[in-house]
Amino acid sequence: MLYISTVSHNHFSLIKESGCIAELAKDSNIKILVRDNIGESDFYEWCKKRGIYYFSNTKSLGFGQNNNLNFSFLPPSDAHNNDYFLVLNPDVIVTRDVLNKLIRKMHELDIHLATINLFLDKEFSVPDNCVRNFPNFSDFALRFLLGKNHSVIDKSKLDKVSEVDWAAGSFLMFSRHAFSKLNGFDQKFFMYCEDIDICARYFKKFGKKISIFPDLFGTHLAMHNNRKIFSKHFFWHLKSSIRYLLITKRMLD
Repeated sequence: MLYISTVSHNHFSLIKESGCIAELAKDSNIKILVRDNIGESDFYEWCKKRGIYYFSNTKSLGFGQNNNLNFSFLPPSDAHNNDYFLVLNPDVIVTRDVLNKLIRKMHELDIHLATINLFLDKEFSVPDNCVRNFPNFSDFALRFLLGKNHSVIDKSKLDKVSEVDWAAGSFLMFSRHAFSKLNGFDQKFFMYCEDIDICARYFKKFGKKISIFPDLFGTHLAMHNNRKIFSKHFFWHLKSSIRYLLITKRMLD
């Protein structure tokens, strides 16, 4: 069984327009868990009609905590299950065929954390910088001050399944076993860098890095609110970056 966790923060219109999770919900082997972080009207009824599990928060929670709560809803299972848990942003579009191929390949190669090749357009012509090397202080400084990012990996040079340091939380496919063993996301990262942290802890615990399948495509209609300096997203990003450098980075050194 594949469980898909999607967190909506005023994304109901986008979710309806993209049609992605509505289409995925038609597959009997897929269960979708939507967590509404702000409580939008008519969202529950829309999910109910499509067999999608809907949860609404009484207060706004962070990215990691929301996905951890969705994972806690999963029914009990034994140690030998082949369930998968996909963290999927509401602005990502992916097909059932791509997900089925990814799970099959992960199972065959004994991979427990993976991502796909995301693009910023439906024609798959503009790559999304979704896989990167672990950042250091200078990487963060250049990004915040000059908007440059030297940690980005050139996906055009990847012609087969490859291991990379970390992938964006917009699409992270875990085996249920791996997410459980990692105790999910570190909830002290309210937003930003929790994806770097969980990929680092995966490497530390399992001795493997996250795998990317460059031949499996998806679309990420990305919005980068954190780029507006002095916005709340900017400060969340800055706070998470400091936490990563003080705690997670030291674990890797």
